[in-house]
Amino acid sequence: MQTKQSLYNSYANMLLGYLFEALKNKTVAEQYLVDIFNKLQFADIQAISAPGVNTFCQLQMMARKKLASFLTAADDCADTESKPKGIVINGNKFIDMMSAEQQTVFCGIHYHGKSATGLAAELNKPEAEIKRILKESFIIIRKQRNDTATVHR
Repeated sequence: MQTKQSLYNSYANMLLGYLFEALKNKTVAEQYLVDIFNKLQFADIQAISAPGVNTFCQLQMMARKKLASFLTAADDCADTESKPKGIVINGNKFIDMMSAEQQTVFCGIHYHGKSATGLAAELNKPEAEIKRILKESFIIIRKQRNDTATVHR
């Protein structure tokens, strides 16, 4: 039977390539990779490394499930370009909790790859304020994830 470390050594590079292709952001792809391997439990490792099971396909399915919320959020954020200012995105549990301003900053940087400097110029705000708003957005996501994890325990 394989260990988490041996699975990581064998499949991390391929899975990172898959995640990067979907996310188009190396840092975010690396975060997803770490999260996938951190969440692997003993039973998961046994199941995905059992004889006759394609381990990489199983890991890829886990990644796809994880990416589903990201891709939905990316689609939601893409819609903001055509919406009037102040309209709040609906349908994504993390983004729904953010103010319109937080959504604009978070989506601009995280999903559209804009720099804090570029977004500051675009929104006519100081860069420090953009960074503060982005930090608030991540605090909301972290809190929501922690609250969800607590409920599932």
